[in-house]
Amino acid sequence: MVLNRLFAAFTLSVIASVQFSCGGASITDLADSESNVGSAAGQPARAAIALAPELEVLAVSAYTIDGVSIELLSVSRTGVDAITVRWQYRTRVVEGVHLDPDDDPLDLARDAYLYDRVHQKKYMVIKDNTGQPVTNIHSDDTSLTITPESPLVVSAKFPAPPDNIKRISVYLPGVRPFEDLVFSQ
Repeated sequence: MVLNRLFAAFTLSVIASVQFSCGGASITDLADSESNVGSAAGQPARAAIALAPELEVLAVSAYTIDGVSIELLSVSRTGVDAITVRWQYRTRVVEGVHLDPDDDPLDLARDAYLYDRVHQKKYMVIKDNTGQPVTNIHSDDTSLTITPESPLVVSAKFPAPPDNIKRISVYLPGVRPFEDLVFSQ
């Protein structure tokens, strides 16, 4: 029984230290996360509830709609012939914000492009065989209203520049360009 308690205490301390070091929980989170889940000895145990981690942000810029910002999440080479860019729309407006007045979710990625300063070349979003942009957003999506709890994450594929290019600029509709970014290979 003593070993069970020691093991439970050790496990909780490991979980708590991982959560604190990753920024995923605070002392108040752990204090509020008591549960009646029993331990192996039949005694009540405390359970640490892991909070969803924030996505790492490369850069942030204000969007054309008040109260909305775009956070650039990643720019990475995906294969020999493509670059995938991920970004998210965030707001602090409690009531939520509707992103596209025309209700065409593809507008969020359609006019995005990469710019290679060395070769002075634009790389537009890759289109599929129906002419639609290759993105995680689809024309039937109705999730264009964002709230502080539910940002909208978008990704799009672009043709890759030559292998010797290590920096690229990202141009997204409605926001100032993200200039001269190093992208992951």
